[in-house]
Amino acid sequence: MNKLAMVFALMMATAQVSAAGIDAKKIYFGGGLGLNDANFGDSAIGFQIFAGLPLPIKAENVKLSAEVGYMDSGNFEMNLGVFGKVKTKANGLWGTAVAELPLKDNLSVLGRIGLDIGDDDGIMIGAGLGLNMNQSMDLRFEYVIRDTIDSLQVNLVIRQ
Repeated sequence: MNKLAMVFALMMATAQVSAAGIDAKKIYFGGGLGLNDANFGDSAIGFQIFAGLPLPIKAENVKLSAEVGYMDSGNFEMNLGVFGKVKTKANGLWGTAVAELPLKDNLSVLGRIGLDIGDDDGIMIGAGLGLNMNQSMDLRFEYVIRDTIDSLQVNLVIRQ
């Protein structure tokens, strides 16, 4: 899928959120670094940025959200033997549903499932811990699995 078309689709989705009467003040933003491991044996440090929206679905103590984001894996080096080494990377958009369950005071466990529609397209799942630093900031530690790349991530979440 053309990257311009993906950006247009996200813009249209944002417009639909506004049209649905969802409170824009609840939208949160985040980003961080990921140690990415490719299934061909190399690793790289990359980054991700994202936005999320809490969903008005009640499920015991579980908080549900929808997140969309962009991931850049950083540069991998693939050894092709007699043909030498080739540098490659993966990037693209993703969308996931996130469930967060408070454990104790400011600690929670979270899980995600969704789709990556970038270079590493397919199912995306992950799990981790969230540390609520204050009313407007969380620190997340997650392990995220995609088709080709697995990521150990640390992300900062900012709420309004």
